[in-house]
Amino acid sequence: MMTRRLWVIVVTGSLAMAACGSNDAPATQSTAIPTTEAAGQATDPPPDDTAPPPTDAAANPASFDEVQPAVVQIIAEGSIRDPEIGYAVSAGSGTGFIISEDGYAVTNNHVVTGAATLEVYVGGDTSTSYNATIVGVSECNDLALIKLDAKDPLPSLAWHDTETRVGTEVYAAGFPLGNPEYTLTRGIVAKAQASGDTPWASIDDAIEHDANIQPGNSGGPLVGADGKVVAVNYAFGSGASTAQFFAIGSELAQRVVEKLRDGDFESLGINGQAVVDEEAGIAGIWVAGVAPGSPASDSEVLPGDIVTALNGLPIGTDGTMSDYCDVLRTAGDRPIDIEVLRYDTSEVLRGEIRGDKPLETVFSFAEELEDDVAVGASGAADYASYTSLVDDTGQLFIDVPAEWTDINTAPQPLDDGSTAPFIAASPNLADSAATWGTPGIFFAAVGPVSGSLDDLLLGFAPGDGECTDAGVQDYADALFAGRFHIWIDCGGVATSQVVLAAVPADGSYTAIIGMQLTTEADLAALDRAFASFNVVVT
Repeated sequence: MMTRRLWVIVVTGSLAMAACGSNDAPATQSTAIPTTEAAGQATDPPPDDTAPPPTDAAANPASFDEVQPAVVQIIAEGSIRDPEIGYAVSAGSGTGFIISEDGYAVTNNHVVTGAATLEVYVGGDTSTSYNATIVGVSECNDLALIKLDAKDPLPSLAWHDTETRVGTEVYAAGFPLGNPEYTLTRGIVAKAQASGDTPWASIDDAIEHDANIQPGNSGGPLVGADGKVVAVNYAFGSGASTAQFFAIGSELAQRVVEKLRDGDFESLGINGQAVVDEEAGIAGIWVAGVAPGSPASDSEVLPGDIVTALNGLPIGTDGTMSDYCDVLRTAGDRPIDIEVLRYDTSEVLRGEIRGDKPLETVFSFAEELEDDVAVGASGAADYASYTSLVDDTGQLFIDVPAEWTDINTAPQPLDDGSTAPFIAASPNLADSAATWGTPGIFFAAVGPVSGSLDDLLLGFAPGDGECTDAGVQDYADALFAGRFHIWIDCGGVATSQVVLAAVPADGSYTAIIGMQLTTEADLAALDRAFASFNVVVT
């Protein structure tokens, strides 16, 4: 019987570690990687004579039918990068509304962020357009404050300042489908406290209503019978028997807009959308656009990137921005670790937002070890898809081939009586531990260890004469540094083992990952595992 030690934890130590959204997200659009799409409905700039100029009305109108002069159409132009087709120049249209006579206006983040130009038409008057600058955005609250370059006072709307109740009559004002003709639809509030999680926002104070909105209504006002703004429209979806629509409640909107006067809030500067592609094993936030000068831009996040993790937490896995926004709200202005999939170049990068670690390509074992690691079945096809595993304590994260369905995520005992968080996966864990013919992986984390990492790695060496020692090499990526040990020709067949011991910059714990490789496909799986592993600590 062969002596196998790869799957046995032989180090001592302990690690104190600790590991947010709703299941009834209102949006119903697909969460697969999207094709090129503008922030609103694509459109040509409106003609000069398709709508009459706005009627005269005082600021803060007294009725819903007097709000038109303060409602604006926003034409945003710029380039976005789709992960599959590359850059595309597009135009999108959204709605907004003026909140002060000096030209401040509110709309959605997803209407304006990343746009190269903003052209604004007021009240349906297509004979005059205004340029606008972005004052501040909040991607988690899907709100933006912009400033029109108007020289004369403009009509404006006031905020609703009493409690919004179920059954309240409401009116959605705007310019749907890129059409310059002003529309107004009527409905009632169906839910005063609805779920606000969508693929592009995570709203803590959303209302559900049935005043019809369509693409292009995004960012427009939902007003009461008195003409005051009850909420800001941002999403629509279909219920069991009728379409329902969603808006950001005025209380939250007012608080956020006041913060936006001083710049961005709960935002990294991206126009993003959660994507989930189960076949490709990809989940995250697809970046359609990046605001120049933003934290995301400073960290060299690019349009087309897919942000897969923040502070070690996988994001977008439920098809919403919930986890992404939870991290932003928890981190505040502190640096945030970020992991990015650069889809069109097949790169995985790690670094920091608002920190001193630039995005860097994660170490590629497949490239570094292709001449050192001998594996069999050179014609084996790559694994079709991957799955993200989390251990039972919620502290370890790693991607493995979806075909590896024999999984152990229970903590493992250490010599000192404590336990370590642990993940193991294989097509057959018993066979992988007892033979050289089945691939597999393990991942554990322990506290700082005494002695060198090389000595630690020797504790995972195969039995005498079972493998050829191919040596120890340095390892480094944007978050970890360490050493890895290679053994080849194990059991007299073309099987190899790689074991990595790595520590974060603060040295607070040691991550240990070991993998048995039997085919060339396992080299790609090794890259995926080592690009995705992370530990969440407190």
